[in-house]
Amino acid sequence: MIMLWMSPLPVAFAQEVDHIYLKSGSVIRGNILEIEPQDHVKIEDLCGNIWYYPLTEVQKITSEPYRSPRSLAKEQQEFDKGFVNMTSIGFLAGSSDNSKVAPFSLVMVNGYRNSTGIFTGAGIGIEFLSTNYMPLFVDLRYDLLGSDVVPYLVVRGGYAVPLTSDRSEYDIDYTYEGGPLLAAGAGLKIKTRSHFAWDIALMYRYQKTGYHESYQWNSQQYDYTDVYNRIEIRAGFYID
Repeated sequence: MIMLWMSPLPVAFAQEVDHIYLKSGSVIRGNILEIEPQDHVKIEDLCGNIWYYPLTEVQKITSEPYRSPRSLAKEQQEFDKGFVNMTSIGFLAGSSDNSKVAPFSLVMVNGYRNSTGIFTGAGIGIEFLSTNYMPLFVDLRYDLLGSDVVPYLVVRGGYAVPLTSDRSEYDIDYTYEGGPLLAAGAGLKIKTRSHFAWDIALMYRYQKTGYHESYQWNSQQYDYTDVYNRIEIRAGFYID
């Protein structure tokens, strides 16, 4: 799906267009076909219509750069440099043998995108793994081809902090530990209006967590480690 949008979209450049400024305040844009000194001017407008005006009604005639309202609106939909907020939900799809087949994830990323398409930001969220965790990470992205529909590459790295407090149950003390996270993949941004776009991504995700058990009645202690190797599927919105 991403490769279907890889071809660059046409770019609208300003072109030199003849302008006739009338004394009434109207402006006719197009291609001048004929000028008869001291008499009239004939012009074909941008819609293909041909107009005839006596020179006594003309204030001035010029040739100027012109961009259509449609091309200007298209330009406004491009992704600009500046502050960016991205919020998305996702699932960490994995093995059916695991008690958490597809843990839910909610993440928000804030950062800065420069004019070359490189984005650097920081993210925070909540994920429901073996228990609740708060991922804290650095988010790096690079935009590929396109203007309002842009595929990109993304890399994340950070640490997941446990949100569940230490607890005791049946004379057993449980202590939860965080662990490193790493994700890499590709995504697609689809801009539907100024300063807003939909954002989808598919990534590989590595996540390590753990917990510690301490038995009060015999002082036995055990350490457990959970390692997640998952496909991360995300969808959300992009605001710049």
